[in-house]
Amino acid sequence: MKRLLLPLGLITATEDVAQAQDWELAQSGVAGIYYGIMETKEDNNLDNMPNRLVFRADGKISGDYNISAKEKVGIHADYTVVMRQHDNDYERGDWRFYPYLKWQDEEKGKVTIGYTYNAARIMHMGAQDITWVGIQDSNVSYFLSNANWSNGQKKTKFATPKSTTILDDGRAFKLSYFTPEIGNTTFGFSYAPDNASRRGMTSRYTEYEKQQDGYTASMQNRWKLPYGQLYTSMGYGLFNRTDNVWSGGVRWVYEGLKISSSYKKSWIDGNKNPISTTAQNEHLPAYFDNYREGSAWDFSIGYDFGTFESNLAYLHTEAENTRHQDDIWLQSNKYELNKYVELYWINAYRNSKGYARNSDNNNKGYAVITGISIKY
Repeated sequence: MKRLLLPLGLITATEDVAQAQDWELAQSGVAGIYYGIMETKEDNNLDNMPNRLVFRADGKISGDYNISAKEKVGIHADYTVVMRQHDNDYERGDWRFYPYLKWQDEEKGKVTIGYTYNAARIMHMGAQDITWVGIQDSNVSYFLSNANWSNGQKKTKFATPKSTTILDDGRAFKLSYFTPEIGNTTFGFSYAPDNASRRGMTSRYTEYEKQQDGYTASMQNRWKLPYGQLYTSMGYGLFNRTDNVWSGGVRWVYEGLKISSSYKKSWIDGNKNPISTTAQNEHLPAYFDNYREGSAWDFSIGYDFGTFESNLAYLHTEAENTRHQDDIWLQSNKYELNKYVELYWINAYRNSKGYARNSDNNNKGYAVITGISIKY
């Protein structure tokens, strides 16, 4: 516990923005300590830990040079530090750092080069959560084991999609361009020369027959309604020259109310790069890439009361040709104690169905998670 509490004690609750005539420097983030109690609902399941303590910090730093009043260029970086009790994969903590270059012009759009998510992932309008646990690419796996998802240092497996967003290439190095808003519509495009990324779904140990690059295109619309605003999004991705992914989402925002839903479909064209139904090596078990033919849909509803915010989210993912399936329910509550401190109460439920009906291929359980975070 002392090892987890130490990083939080080093955080000072400050947010820094320094601006000169031409340069603008900024940093911000959130760090917190979270404790979960877990319960397994059936005997024929993977075993969930009875409890777990987690430290997590997420932040960003940036330095921009203002070329003119409408144009700027700079270096940005997002980072995450995670320390999980009883973590055999990352005993010294899970440290992530994602730098990228960014150029932006109000009239010409925005370009990023570096370790970012693709345009379709960034512009997606699906279900959302109000905490770092999240419903898209959910971190509920910190507390409830998943028979279908594994993302350790030595083993990678995604037997079902883990999101309705297009996430195959994760934070692999890529080039992206976003147009300025044209009417009520913004377009985005991304290219990744290599899809492998631990924050995505393509393993670095994978060797397919065709080139493992990725292309994505997306569109986001904003509609003004008599009551609130409606946002819609559509995205398409082509990975490894054979893997097709399509997604669409919608979100309605009215005062403090937000209602969202989305859907994703994945399929493989041709007989190249088939799904691996048997283990490839010690890093890649059977069905490690089963997500490449499957679907997912989600839904969320939440309300922001001011200092208190509550949200309910649901995600369903399934493989096309096997029994693999996942259902996640996440009910999150956040209370703003003051400008810098937030308190959390999260209720989570997972039903993970693997390839067969036996103890090492399924998990059904629930968790209660509490926590405190500091903005800096």
